[in-house]
Amino acid sequence: MSDFFKKNLLENDLVAAPLAGYSHMPYRRLLRNFFDGIVYSEMISVEGLARRNKETLEYLDRKEYESPLVFQLFGGRAESYPEAVKVAENEAQVDAFDVNMGCPVKKVIKAGGGCSLLGDLGRIKAIVQNIRKSTDKPFSIKIRIGLDQKNLVYNEILKIAENEGVNALIVHARTKSDMFGGTVRLDILQELAENSKITLIGNGGVADYDSYKKMKETGVAGVMIGRAMMKAPWVFEVIKNKQNNVYSYLSPAEIAGVLNRLWEHMLEHTKGRNMKETHYMHVLKKFAVWFCKGFDKASDFRVNIYKTNNIDEVLGLIRQFYGC
Repeated sequence: MSDFFKKNLLENDLVAAPLAGYSHMPYRRLLRNFFDGIVYSEMISVEGLARRNKETLEYLDRKEYESPLVFQLFGGRAESYPEAVKVAENEAQVDAFDVNMGCPVKKVIKAGGGCSLLGDLGRIKAIVQNIRKSTDKPFSIKIRIGLDQKNLVYNEILKIAENEGVNALIVHARTKSDMFGGTVRLDILQELAENSKITLIGNGGVADYDSYKKMKETGVAGVMIGRAMMKAPWVFEVIKNKQNNVYSYLSPAEIAGVLNRLWEHMLEHTKGRNMKETHYMHVLKKFAVWFCKGFDKASDFRVNIYKTNNIDEVLGLIRQFYGC
C-alpha cells in the first residue's frame, strides 16, 4: 500500500476540502489552475453506492488529470461500506477514500453520518474495520474534536484510527456545536501532532498565509482549506506565495476569466447527463457573488444577479461588473 497522504503532502501540504454541492468535477477542474495537491470530492452516499443508484454513481465521475483525488464517503451503517467501496473501485479510478465523520449539517446527521458518529465510537471502529478489510486503498477519516467542549473524543478516535489501519486523520479543530464559528483549537491540533503515529491534517479557519502558518506550526503534516477555497479558489496560490491579500490578489478581469472558465467546465459536465443549465447557473451566481467581496457596488451586483434566471443575462452582468 503506497503512503498516498505522506507522499503527496511532502510535495504540497495544502489540501482542498470536500464541500457538498461545490466540490463537483467542474469546480475541481477549476481548482487545478491554482493548486496541484490533494483534492477531496463532495460527499458520496454509501447507501447510494451500495444500491448502485445512478445519480450517486455520477459522483464518481472524474478525469485522469484530477489525481491526487480522494472520494469522500458518508453514511452511518458500517455494514454498507464494504459493498460501497467495491462498487466505487469497479466504477472509477480510486486514488484514496475518506469517511466524513465531522459534518454538522442536519441532513447528514439524520442519515447517521457526519457528526452523529462522534457520539458512537463503536460505530466508528466498525466502519474503519470494514473499510480496511474491503480495500487496500489508502483512506482517511475526517472528524471534529467532539460534539461539544464537554464531550471531546479526538484522542479516542486517534487510537481507533491508529489501531485499525487508517492512513490519515483530518481534524476540524472545532466541535459540532461550534458549527463554522467558534475558536479553532490549535492547542488540540498540537497535542494530536505530538502523539499521532499516522498522518495528521488540520482543518478550520484557514483563509490566508498567516492563518495557514499558525496551523502548520502545531506540527500537522497538512492543512485543509474549506470555506475559504469556496469564496476564493486562488487562496492556495496566495498561501503558496506567502501572501494574505486574498480578495485583491486577482484583478477584476482575471476574476471574470475564472468565472467564465468555470461556466465552460459546467457546460461540458452537463453533456450526456440528465442535467439542465439552470442547475449550474445558480451555482455560478453564488460564486460570482462570493468573488465580488470588497468591490465597489458589490451589493447592487448581488441584487441584480440574483434577480435573473437567464444565463446570458448572468454572464452579461459578470462582464459588466468586472469590467471586461
